[in-house]
Amino acid sequence: MRESDIELYDKIVSKDTDSLETLYDRYESLLYSFIYKITQDKQSSEEVLQDVFMKIWNQKAKFDSSKGKMSTWLITISRNLAIDYIRKRKTTSYEYDEERDNIKTDNVPESELITKEEAEQIKGCIDELDAKQQSIVYLFYFKGFNHKEISKTLEIPLGTVKSRLRLSIQHLKHKLKINKKGERK
Repeated sequence: MRESDIELYDKIVSKDTDSLETLYDRYESLLYSFIYKITQDKQSSEEVLQDVFMKIWNQKAKFDSSKGKMSTWLITISRNLAIDYIRKRKTTSYEYDEERDNIKTDNVPESELITKEEAEQIKGCIDELDAKQQSIVYLFYFKGFNHKEISKTLEIPLGTVKSRLRLSIQHLKHKLKINKKGERK
């Protein structure tokens, strides 16, 4: 019988290396693809992925099942570490990649199907934004740029960046709320 993520995590807290390996095998493909979309570099993505699991092993990140699913927690850790990695490298180049959404999902465990579905809903909502808003959302959430970096990169005023991001987030929240209720446009 397959152990749940929470059972694996509890064993990892007790320093069970086999459980860490099992959790790694379960999420490696998904997290690597996600991290790669942020770093755009194979070696960096591998380093960040390793850092994610080292952080878990060393108890520098603690999972609380009452706050959400393990997969969401792992993706959040991955996103934060990937953004930190990029900031350390001081990467400021910007290339908007139309293929950014083609995350490979081969070998994604069954427990990730809901997460993939949610990701598709979010992607669909982002696609409904105008191109200017999409660029800002992409830079802020997937590249880890701050408001000033976005302003400089896109050569638009800082206030414009902030207002477009705020409006984009409001639009996304509204669309996601509608999608959760099962309503359509």
